Amino acid sequence: MNALSPPYPLLTIFGLAMLFLGLKALVLGTATAATRGRIKQFINPEDAAWLKGTHVEHDSEAVARIGRAHRNDLENLLVFAIAGAIYLAAGASGIAGAIYCGLFVSARLLHTFAYLSKRPLLRRNAYTLGFFVIALMSIHAAVALIIN
Repeated sequence: MNALSPPYPLLTIFGLAMLFLGLKALVLGTATAATRGRIKQFINPEDAAWLKGTHVEHDSEAVARIGRAHRNDLENLLVFAIAGAIYLAAGASGIAGAIYCGLFVSARLLHTFAYLSKRPLLRRNAYTLGFFVIALMSIHAAVALIIN
């Protein structure tokens, strides 16, 4: 069966994982803007004037923390998307791919929770789990490309 045809179960799992993580990233981006609006502090002077707030040179700690979690999500989501697309195209193991997707989604959820709740050890461990999932998925995809 072609890895890119809709009945392929891993395509469904990977697609749902990417959509979920993409929506989570959108929520973090919206939370950044909402927090700026709630505290009425804006980086752009035109936003401060329009929304009757204060123009600041740097975001508050609350806004910056959400922004950093958001940026980290986007950086990791891109690499996972590339590794996952190649993994699918290589026709690698569907079971292993489903496990990679589940672990990566779990790692990113834990990372965001840890980042926003200021739990550095959990944040580091969640990031490390996600890092190794991407690394293993990439190696697995490379082996599948070479063998197939």
